[in-house]
Amino acid sequence: MNKIKGIAAAVMILGLGSLAACSGSGDGSGNGGSSSSEPGFTYTNGSVTIEMNSDAAAVIEKLGEPLDYFESESCAFEGLDKVYTYPGFKLNTYPEDDKDYVLSVVFMDDTVETEEGIAIGSTKDQVTEAYGDPAKESDTSLVYEKGDTEMTIGLDGDSVSSLEISAVTEE
Repeated sequence: MNKIKGIAAAVMILGLGSLAACSGSGDGSGNGGSSSSEPGFTYTNGSVTIEMNSDAAAVIEKLGEPLDYFESESCAFEGLDKVYTYPGFKLNTYPEDDKDYVLSVVFMDDTVETEEGIAIGSTKDQVTEAYGDPAKESDTSLVYEKGDTEMTIGLDGDSVSSLEISAVTEE
């Protein structure tokens, strides 16, 4: 009986997670590769520089075969959201006009870092020294804005616990 309750609880949690993923307020209109006049945050992996809102196919071709791949029906756009997992980071894409664009790069561990040397495990002081004052700040996060991108840095105390560079899509 307890096993059945546990399975039911797991199914309910997964279902709620799916709903939360689809509860965004976007109307499905992204930037479709357009960019503002100011360049945004990028991530460089080896010789490949990843720009948000850029053509995902070209980036994926340069990065090579991912360790893992996942796709699901997009909640904010028409088509499939896709997640490509590479060593140290995940590349998320969004569909628009039969083409995929780079939505975000999510750092997964301390083996990857920003152009300024910030990685998971860096201190809050190192972040503010590298980037200055954030556009938004709370006890658990710093958000920096640049061009049509945002960099969200999660904090656990004084230490960087997560880092995501993402495209700002039209809402």
